[in-house]
Amino acid sequence: MLDNPEKLIWSEDFNQSSAQWRTSNNADELFLFEQGQYVLWRKNTSSPSVILPEEGDLFGECRVSIEVSLDATLGGSAGLSFLAKQDGSMAYVAEISSDKQFRVRKLEGGSFTELSGKAKSSGWVKEKSIKDAGESNTLELSYKPGALVLSINQKQVWVGNEMVQHKGKCGVYVGPESRARVDDLTVYVSEAEAERIKNDRNNNDPARSALTDIIIQLRTTINAQNREIDSLVEVSGKLKAESDRLDRSPKNVKKLSAEVYSLKKELAASEAKLKKAEKELLSLRKFKDNIRTSQGGDIVISLTTALAKEKDKNASLAQENKELKAKLADLEAEKNK
Repeated sequence: MLDNPEKLIWSEDFNQSSAQWRTSNNADELFLFEQGQYVLWRKNTSSPSVILPEEGDLFGECRVSIEVSLDATLGGSAGLSFLAKQDGSMAYVAEISSDKQFRVRKLEGGSFTELSGKAKSSGWVKEKSIKDAGESNTLELSYKPGALVLSINQKQVWVGNEMVQHKGKCGVYVGPESRARVDDLTVYVSEAEAERIKNDRNNNDPARSALTDIIIQLRTTINAQNREIDSLVEVSGKLKAESDRLDRSPKNVKKLSAEVYSLKKELAASEAKLKKAEKELLSLRKFKDNIRTSQGGDIVISLTTALAKEKDKNASLAQENKELKAKLADLEAEKNK
């Protein structure tokens, strides 16, 4: 078995019309390029269409992904054609529908065989990860000997036991009476497979091979820049949220200053009360000691009760003072940020 298919070997962003892809306008279909996407409208109500590039590499073990957006009004189904033989006699198809289902089929000899789901549902399987019609979905199909795997929006939804004996092209599929937009068709292979494909390109057309390598390098750079932009946007959003939370406007600073001044006055009053209470407590303790040695027990008991009440009052004032100091420290710190 080859190593993991993680090397980008081919990419199509459909930014402009190309002889690689079919364009048409007839009773059966309307295929065109629009706003950097490949627009597919299959008008025929009974038969689908498999669209392959005119010139393309033949892949074996690989991982292919594509962005698919189904029309919000007409809907239908669309997706990937995978490992298609050059003569069109065989291909695999993975598609999603506007009612949030997926299906994987094998096309052989002009007939489809359902690989996913059950016969009574024609192979369709409901899947919550599929987005609403009009929104873009990422379909990814990969193959290694014995395993065909479909993922939708980064969630693995199906695995099939398949042994593919040939190498084939990867392209686009649109179902009957369906309208969709597709974008960003990419193919990843292993390092060993990449070397084989490059050798094939050089043998067939050295100029095309060099041009393809340049396109891949540019696409890799663009992808890296897009990831960096996404990261910067995320950081910018977090900074803005933090800035909104800590509004540094003059009005807000003035409000904080007023709150600090008010708390300082309250704290000063509390400290004065505390000092007075401590002084009174000291006097009562001395008085109690004097009474204990010269007066009766009842007076001592009364004074002890009064002293206990005063101590409780003093403890309450001390706690209030502590809380005010903490609140003042927090406001001072907020003001100085």
